[in-house]
Amino acid sequence: MGTADGQVVGVQKVVDNGPNADRYNIVILGDGYRADELTKFAADVDTFISTFHATAPYDKLWPGINIHRIDVASTDSGADDPGTCGDNSTGSGVKARTYFDSTFCGDGRIRRLLTCNTSLAKSTALAHVPEVHMRMVIVNTDEYGGSGGAVATFSTHASAVEIGLHEMGHTAFGFADEYEYYRGCGSGETGHDNYAGAEPVEPNVTANADPTTIKWRSVLTNPADGLPTTQNANCSDCDTQGNPQPDDYVGAYEGARYFHCGCYRPSFNCRMRALGNPFCGVCQHVIAESLQPFLPPPGA
Repeated sequence: MGTADGQVVGVQKVVDNGPNADRYNIVILGDGYRADELTKFAADVDTFISTFHATAPYDKLWPGINIHRIDVASTDSGADDPGTCGDNSTGSGVKARTYFDSTFCGDGRIRRLLTCNTSLAKSTALAHVPEVHMRMVIVNTDEYGGSGGAVATFSTHASAVEIGLHEMGHTAFGFADEYEYYRGCGSGETGHDNYAGAEPVEPNVTANADPTTIKWRSVLTNPADGLPTTQNANCSDCDTQGNPQPDDYVGAYEGARYFHCGCYRPSFNCRMRALGNPFCGVCQHVIAESLQPFLPPPGA
């Protein structure tokens, strides 16, 4: 498995907003696409780019972004699908011969965790686009899955574009997952009741609900409302209460970073908590600050 099971066929700059040296360069690679499926890969990339471009705050930051597509032909379609996984799910047992060795159940515990050979993906992107800032791998399988980390990996499931945007949040901006579980609400999972660690390093979650010192105090909707915005009355499971504030409200909602209690997220919903939602105000602020240096000067 690996480089013996495919080859790099070509590189295309599909979004060109200026010299690579001056822009934020995203490289999208494919895995599990046979040579006769590379037209599909190009279409999958275009579909992702279309939604990416229309998503706030990227819509306003677009002039600072370049996107490069690396066409990689694999021997087989798809990804490894282990027959068993730690979450008691059952897979087909297929072992696909693909260039980046993509696999579901990448951590041995959760089937939806789709991973690849990140070292190879990073080195391949760097070899063809030396100015690369961020790498993504689209895996040619319609099973739901994705992961963040050094490389954002996502499948071609019907929610693929949303998965890609979510995983990009992890990879490019260091966002944490804002959902309050690991296996799922009502799963009976243990070890996720109360967060008791140090202040999280991720910019979109916190253990500090003091409105005067919370890390996103500059974008709180109304500090006078007090924090936390919600508290979970049952730390053995997810909070079931609705949002007491407008959808775009920024406060401190209990339940985040895989814990039911003790860790807070900025808004009730965000793309980092549930697919199909806008990025919350905190995430949008971080994205804008990160990409601002790559924007061309006014009037350029």
